[in-house]
Amino acid sequence: MNNIMRMLIGSILICLFINVSVFASSEDKPMKVTYGRSIDDLPLYVALEKGFWKDECLNVELVRLVGAQNIIAAALHGDIDAGHLDPGGAFHAALRNIPVKIVAWLGHAHLGTHCGLHADAKSDIRSIYDLKNKKVAESGDITTAMILTETLAKAGLTSTDINSIKGIHLDDAMKHEAALRSKGVDVIVA
Repeated sequence: MNNIMRMLIGSILICLFINVSVFASSEDKPMKVTYGRSIDDLPLYVALEKGFWKDECLNVELVRLVGAQNIIAAALHGDIDAGHLDPGGAFHAALRNIPVKIVAWLGHAHLGTHCGLHADAKSDIRSIYDLKNKKVAESGDITTAMILTETLAKAGLTSTDINSIKGIHLDDAMKHEAALRSKGVDVIVA
């Protein structure tokens, strides 16, 4: 499986954490973790308040920083130890070979799976190149559109090479399976 496909399978998430330095935190030197004052950051505050970081022998300092470019720049410069990126930020970091290490998943399509490009196991789709002339269902949001466009470009394809079905919100594993098995769609970007 090529790097772009591995990255897609692993990074099309609600949010993920990056780390470009070694987690060698001690009581003397805090590990700096970014937050952006959104509901997604609530676990960071709870972990701090309840002492979960200390229970893991981590001295964590929360640093307010927003924007994928700012977070990546701060990590590469050594100003932070970890931060979160949305799928678009992670995707662009991977395209540019920025050293991103995923240390926590914060998004799942359904229990036990990660978001990504889904095809039926019995499908003849085995790579990005196999998407030509296939029916690809997507939500139509900007992140999904950007990821799909960039993925197609890696295979020398454009949106005119696929039959895109926009506005589909399939958040139930059984609905995914039914849509794929019925051949109503060939691939679901979830």
